[in-house]
Amino acid sequence: MAFRPPAREGISPRKVMLTGIVPATPTYWAGEAGDSAFSPGTRLEPGTVLPGPTLAWYHPSVPSEEPILFDYRVVFEDGDLIVADKPHFLPTTSNGRIVRETLQTRLRVDLNEDSIVPLHRLDRLTSGLVLCSRNPRTRAAYQQLFQKRVVVKHYRAQVAAPFSFDGTVRLGMRRVRGERQVRVDSTGTPTVTRVRASGTTADVWPLTGHTHQIRVVLNHLGHPIVGDDTYPVDRGLDLYDFSTPLLLSHVALSFSDPVTGRKREFQL
Repeated sequence: MAFRPPAREGISPRKVMLTGIVPATPTYWAGEAGDSAFSPGTRLEPGTVLPGPTLAWYHPSVPSEEPILFDYRVVFEDGDLIVADKPHFLPTTSNGRIVRETLQTRLRVDLNEDSIVPLHRLDRLTSGLVLCSRNPRTRAAYQQLFQKRVVVKHYRAQVAAPFSFDGTVRLGMRRVRGERQVRVDSTGTPTVTRVRASGTTADVWPLTGHTHQIRVVLNHLGHPIVGDDTYPVDRGLDLYDFSTPLLLSHVALSFSDPVTGRKREFQL
């Protein structure tokens, strides 16, 4: 197995290509590279003159963060998988602005397991089930389930005004750099979403995986989700405004287990 330093405080190390002289900080270890002058895992001493570009690992400096006062609960676990119920407002993984206060980091720290990796991602504002891999040896098999889109994902949303709908919505969607809203655009990425709504509850099964797909679809149908800070009006990003949760939750997922061959189904 290729060398990789363990996580520190639940946060994964990063790779960088060093040139010139090894800096005094942080600590660097040689990475796996066929043309490297250093064996993988060798500590690169500060001041060492490198003979050429050298792949290296290091632990990034991560400042303290304002706590997010909502926590997950473990719904299921075995030797390969962990299913967690993620709360509103907690990112699944680092989004660049929040690194420590994530589901992945908390699971790694709480369970003392550096290898825990979410197999898919929920938006920061969306709550519900997240399937995580804890076994690197079987991880690829489970990742392929999501790549092949054979995991059935069921979401439930609350909207303000009652409506009735039972059908499949096909929309083109497009992200524009610098904009938080995803646009409905016939020339954009095709998306397919199954929607069944009655009253103020909408059950949704996304068959594709586009950013904000469910939020865009329900807004397009004239029924934006209660608590949505982006649709129909972008109210701006405030990572620490916990006053109004988005009433969208991932309530169930099912798949055929590629390791055991059994049908797996998890629900809230």
